[in-house]
Amino acid sequence: MSKAALCCILLVVLARPAAAEWHIVPMVGLTMLGSTTIIDAEEATGKRHWNFGGAVSFLSSGLLGAEVVTFWTPGFFDRDEEGGAPDLVASSRTVSLMGNVVLTAPQRWTEYGLRPFVSGGLGLMHVAKTNLPEGVFPTVDVNVLGYNVGGGAIGFITQRTGVRFDVRYHSILNPSDHGLIAFGDVRLRYVTASVGIVFRR
Repeated sequence: MSKAALCCILLVVLARPAAAEWHIVPMVGLTMLGSTTIIDAEEATGKRHWNFGGAVSFLSSGLLGAEVVTFWTPGFFDRDEEGGAPDLVASSRTVSLMGNVVLTAPQRWTEYGLRPFVSGGLGLMHVAKTNLPEGVFPTVDVNVLGYNVGGGAIGFITQRTGVRFDVRYHSILNPSDHGLIAFGDVRLRYVTASVGIVFRR
């Protein structure tokens, strides 16, 4: 009995604790389900658009972590349809840059499988749009406070490389008046669905 107890004590003392991790994650995906009060001459914000982004995350071996995430959606106000419809937008984009708190399953539970997580926080949302012909609709170039909430899962293929799946809701925090660029206060929200390659350090 004493030998068994001694063996258990040695295993606990000598066991290497799970370490915290840094993740660097370039991502690509789709922006969808957009809605805004900003003048949308081509009625394109509700359509799907490619997005590009990334995250830098710090995950402890327990429940909590932190991350900075960014998503860039070019052509958010552009209609990508053919058929002779006139182009009313020369260029457009949305950008979000958020600092998030992360809640995730403990590392010891998910070492050999997917590690689910949820995260949310505050940050900057930038909207820009140049119209055709110039002067008919006002040019848009605004920065507003926004928030995001989402989640997904992370799984590793090798010791240092894995995959992250991420679905995230973005919205302006406090709608505000920015002149004639919108019908009333500026409101903006959309959903991003992305996949990325995780580089673990």
